[in-house]
Amino acid sequence: MKTAIISSSQNLNSKSYLLCKEVEKLLIEKGVEVVFIDGKDFCLGTYHKQTEDNKKVANLIKDCDNFIFGMAVYQYSFNANLKLILDTCMDECDNKLFGTLVAAGGQKSYLCYMDLVKCCMNEWRMIPLPRVVFCNSSDFEFNAEKTIPSQDLETRLIEFANDFEKIGQKLIS
Repeated sequence: MKTAIISSSQNLNSKSYLLCKEVEKLLIEKGVEVVFIDGKDFCLGTYHKQTEDNKKVANLIKDCDNFIFGMAVYQYSFNANLKLILDTCMDECDNKLFGTLVAAGGQKSYLCYMDLVKCCMNEWRMIPLPRVVFCNSSDFEFNAEKTIPSQDLETRLIEFANDFEKIGQKLIS
């Protein structure tokens, strides 16, 4: 099974990036081949003004069996960088499984990821993993050296990775 994990945030201190890296580690431990795409590493163009980076991202994900989107919440929806990836790089994702990792500033935007779900389901008939990890700053522990997920968040990430791997394997077999 080959999984693309797409961390879409442009924030250098991104919590959704941390979620993606934790799930990447868990999936690799299960023997899953992971392609990690950090949105900060690419300068993407719009649909009519695509860059070489759009092609690079599209090539990285074209052979993937499924996808995990890491997103921060902006204005109660997903960010513009993720929208660019969806619009310009996702030609090869019809009928594939996807999971969602959401980092928000507060607790009131817990349904914001549904915009992404609707987009993926309607545009490409993708299949959403029923388990979504939603968190905010209170789900992390901060120290001088690094930011780490709380024990509760770590448990939810493990459950997410277990479900994603199990369902993903069944869908590709």
